[in-house]
Amino acid sequence: MTVSQLEDSPVNSGESSRQDLIGLVLVIAVLVGLGLWSFTLLLVVLSIIFFVFMHELGHFATARWTGMKATEFFIGFGPRIFSFRRGETEFGLKPILAGAYVRIIGMNNLDEVDPADEDRTYRKATYPRRVLVITAGSMMHFVMAIVLFFGYYAFVGEQRITEWSIDTPSPDSAAEAAGLVAGDQLVSIDGASIVDFDDLIAAVEPRAGETVTILIDRDGQSLAVEATLGERERAGVVTGFLGVGMSSDFVVVRDTESIGSAATRSVSEFPDRIGESLSGIGTFATNIGGYVDNVFTAPGNQQDIDLETRPVSVVGVADISSQIGRDAIYLLAMFNVFVGVFNLMPLLPLDGGHLAVATYERIRSRPGRRHEADVNKLLPLTYAVFVVMVLFGMGALWLDIANPIQL
Repeated sequence: MTVSQLEDSPVNSGESSRQDLIGLVLVIAVLVGLGLWSFTLLLVVLSIIFFVFMHELGHFATARWTGMKATEFFIGFGPRIFSFRRGETEFGLKPILAGAYVRIIGMNNLDEVDPADEDRTYRKATYPRRVLVITAGSMMHFVMAIVLFFGYYAFVGEQRITEWSIDTPSPDSAAEAAGLVAGDQLVSIDGASIVDFDDLIAAVEPRAGETVTILIDRDGQSLAVEATLGERERAGVVTGFLGVGMSSDFVVVRDTESIGSAATRSVSEFPDRIGESLSGIGTFATNIGGYVDNVFTAPGNQQDIDLETRPVSVVGVADISSQIGRDAIYLLAMFNVFVGVFNLMPLLPLDGGHLAVATYERIRSRPGRRHEADVNKLLPLTYAVFVVMVLFGMGALWLDIANPIQL
């Protein structure tokens, strides 16, 4: 994933025009190569580059608005390909399109700044202004997510499966013991209506070991059967298990919503999407062993991968997008939610780490005496977090290449 950095990245002013041209050609070649390998992957990469640009634009615009001095705004890392200057800011492109950055002077006590510019540094700004600037990137992700959710609900529509029936029950499962057969249509479980497969999961998973009454439609006749649900473990949690899948004989329809309804839903359900992202981060943090097992699973053994603890790289996002078609809009919306939430984790070098430092300084400050944290003491932790993020990204990329996601 892409993580914004508000860090120094000096420009090598001695680069020649020939080097700039070579760098630009390499970037174009990489993008063309991605397009030839997978057009969906190219679209996903370009979308993520746009999201990163908007993230940094949030930092840049709020920094300028609050009077801070931003000297650089670059897409990518590494040697400069080309740049131009507008006012006091240099804008440009670098070849490693794995992120972007805005350089705001005086982010912490380690940054050396011309005394004449000290009053325009991030560290000298008021606490509300620092909070605004440092959270602006995540806020941009949240705005983009809401816009994408709105487009999905209003113009794409959620898929709804109708006229579906179950496949042959799993051997020795609760469904087989209850006498369910292929072609049965589930109507309800203990009175809870079963419309789609998510309804089935919601009705079954919380009730491991319980006996439930299942109302089915078999060839136009209503039948009620009892089943004692089995158990299975998913991501360390024991859940109920009925043992049925969906047959391939079903009808898919899309339900679009009115403009007003889509706009309202995009905003009203957004806290739930935040909660899902936090839950995903929590699941990963408490199942590091599952992540390691996934990464070291032999290539070609997708069936041995636990999807609950599987990380996903840009390649994985592209694979999923190619399989779900127009529903990729929803996936990209959730991607923005996740990046926005993750960036606010209180760890340097994430934006949330800068927010935590600013909050700590605010708490320690007294009238007439402003406390300034010594960021040098946090460098070991910062480096450790950076290394973990790099290893996580490399592991996710390897996993998506060795064992692509098959929906």
